[in-house]
Amino acid sequence: MKSKFLVACIISLLSVTATFAYTGPKTEADYTAVIKDFIDSHMSSNYKKLNKVLDENSTLKIPRGEKVIQQSKESLIEAMKSSAGTQQNCQSNYEVLAKSDALVIARVDFSYQNNIQHNYLVVERDDKQEWKITQVYKMFDDIETPDNGSPVTAKN
Repeated sequence: MKSKFLVACIISLLSVTATFAYTGPKTEADYTAVIKDFIDSHMSSNYKKLNKVLDENSTLKIPRGEKVIQQSKESLIEAMKSSAGTQQNCQSNYEVLAKSDALVIARVDFSYQNNIQHNYLVVERDDKQEWKITQVYKMFDDIETPDNGSPVTAKN
């Protein structure tokens, strides 16, 4: 009888431990931190921070006329290394466009004096349940400037 009671206690203890040891899926703050690190890396040319948030197979795509130029993570990091310490003169903003437990699509805008750079980020959970940026699509809009010099609106 004592051994059955001991086995039952051990099973109960293991069940409780397993239940509380699993922390569940990562929170929204995890993908938000990735987006904010992407913004910070752009604003301050911090290639180390960008390297941390990009997936190993991530790509940056930029439309040029009727073609799309593609840049790998390695070439993007190398380009940012060459401009390390450069501070961008722009305002940043982001919006989460869609999200699920495994995928987030966000738009990050960098507003310069004469144009807005839109970055559409695809952020996914990897095998380690960490959020990583897998795709970045970069597009530009010119800002219409009236005679008084203040920006009015972006062309769509």
